[in-house]
Formats: sequence, structure tokens, C-alpha cells
Amino acid sequence: MTIENTPENIKKLRKKIGLTQTECGEIFGVGLSTWQKKEAKTHNQLNLSKGEFEYLLLLAGEHPETGDLK
Repeated sequence: MTIENTPENIKKLRKKIGLTQTECGEIFGVGLSTWQKKEAKTHNQLNLSKGEFEYLLLLAGEHPETGDLK
């Protein structure tokens, strides 16, 4: 089962890694407010690209094709 690229899962993965929103923003080259929009369930939400999401999965120890985030 693959993990979907949703704001909720982005937040879960970040927390699993043990990073703050600021730290994740630095890793992905965006500011805090931009990262917050990636975790928000609003009309302003910004999704991670497929490559960014797969990188986040790998940082969290999940395989992009077989991960099962709990």
C-alpha cells in the first residue's frame, strides 16, 4: 500500500522524522510559511511534488511504493 501525498501525511512524516516545520522548510529550500501551507488543509494548501514527497518518505524510513504510515 502506498502512502498518499496529503497534508495530514506530510505532517505525520515530518513528526516521525523529528523535525520542526522550520527544519523541514530548510531541507526543502522553502520558508516556514510555505512549509505550513504544505501541511494545511485549506484552499491555500501547497502540495509537495512527487519527488519531494518521495524524499520525505525516504527520510522517514518509508519506501515510496510500499510504505504504510501509521
